[in-house]
Parts: sequence; C-alpha cells; structure tokens
Amino acid sequence: MQALVFTAAGRVELLDVADPQPGPGETAVTVHASGICGSELHGFRSVGMRVPPLVMGHEIAGTTTAG
Repeated sequence: MQALVFTAAGRVELLDVADPQPGPGETAVTVHASGICGSELHGFRSVGMRVPPLVMGHEIAGTTTAG
C-alpha cells in the first residue's frame, strides 16, 4: 500500500509500505480518505514526539470487511 511517511524533520514522502496486520481484537480498514491533523503538522516540523519513519494520517474514513 502507499502511505505518507514522515521521513525527517520537515519532510514527508509517499512510499510503498507493507499492509498492516491487525492484532487480536482489531480489524483492518480499507481507507478511502485520510487527513492530517494539527498535531501531525506540528510534529512534521521537528523530530520529537514523532520519530521517523512514521506513517502519517490517523484521521481516516473507510470500510471493514464487515461493511
């Protein structure tokens, strides 16, 4: 899959990454849209709380296999 990855302070790249594997009690979501929130924009500017490499975009809309 492709993901927006925080690779260095002030830098993000659209990269091919492995599909995540859900753990116990979790389910996979096919993402149809994703957003970047204010805290991610803040973290993008410098390395600190967010350490590269990090897939960005935790605000999503999508579907599961259950619909």
